[in-house]
Amino acid sequence: MIKEKEPTFIAPLPAPGLPVLRVMGQLANTYIIAEGPEGLYLIDQHAAHERILYERILAQWSRAEVQVQGLLQPITIELSPSEEETLKANKEILAQFGFAIEPFGDRSYLIRALPVVIAKVNVMETMAKLLDNLAGKENPAPWEEKIAESLACHSAIKAGQQLSDEEMRELVRQLEQANQPRTCPHGRPTMIHLSSHQLEKEFGRVS
Repeated sequence: MIKEKEPTFIAPLPAPGLPVLRVMGQLANTYIIAEGPEGLYLIDQHAAHERILYERILAQWSRAEVQVQGLLQPITIELSPSEEETLKANKEILAQFGFAIEPFGDRSYLIRALPVVIAKVNVMETMAKLLDNLAGKENPAPWEEKIAESLACHSAIKAGQQLSDEEMRELVRQLEQANQPRTCPHGRPTMIHLSSHQLEKEFGRVS
């Protein structure tokens, strides 16, 4: 094996860009194993998909092009007093992200349209988490980032979900194109990188 004269160590959160990666497989139906020119990458499939969706949702919102799905059968949600207060305070903001919500009795509301990205998830659970995130003072992020964060989190691929080779390759390709591919919207790492030098050291090939 050819050894580099000056091994390059990758910091935990280096410059955003990723090299082109070759998918090798899936570990525990949660992590994608990939090889790159600088070593081995273990990619958290949920965190990676969160990052991809988060940037996509914000990009669509900034262009006023959020993809919306109208519902043939509206979804009825029951809100607590605090949730209702948050909804009323953020109704126009939510409309910008594709939600069409109208009153339907005492603290009951009808959802007539929603963002396509959450069309196949538990809408009631997602709305509860979304309203909680909007109301939370511990998250100082701008409101549009809070909404995109919640939508991305609840619609992303889950840990424990088996992916086909094609699905893994597509996910990695999209992650390579992200602006901040190494962290999810919450700040967690999307991957662990083991450099070629680190691997050589672990196997006792170099000191």
